[in-house]
Amino acid sequence: MTNSLARRMNGGPARTGERAVPWTPFNDLLGYDPFASLRSMQAFDYDVSRTESGYDVEVPVPGYRPDQIDVNFKDDVLTVAGKNDRRSFTRSFTIPEDVDPDAITARVADGMLVLSLQRRPEAQPKRIAVN
Repeated sequence: MTNSLARRMNGGPARTGERAVPWTPFNDLLGYDPFASLRSMQAFDYDVSRTESGYDVEVPVPGYRPDQIDVNFKDDVLTVAGKNDRRSFTRSFTIPEDVDPDAITARVADGMLVLSLQRRPEAQPKRIAVN
């Protein structure tokens, strides 16, 4: 998702390749934004790591119980949505073709949603014994 309001750097627009930064009057006036941490809580960044058998995706879900999180898979898109009394979020991921949709698992641990995406058996590397 891109922000439509980007901070102007040196009187011009943000340079290509840089992340668009939302305009904050506090940062321009005070040199820092006292509300930045509140906005960053809504970002819900995620981390993807490749494992030997597939991929692990970690999505921070602080304050959400497992029953407040829905994970759906349709048309090669994995959608994670969370909703509680105070806030909600949605994140969608395009899943690589080598992932087995029947082998996707999800669990919540320590405020993190951990999605394990296993590759199809034919896509996993075959180990060859060395004699």
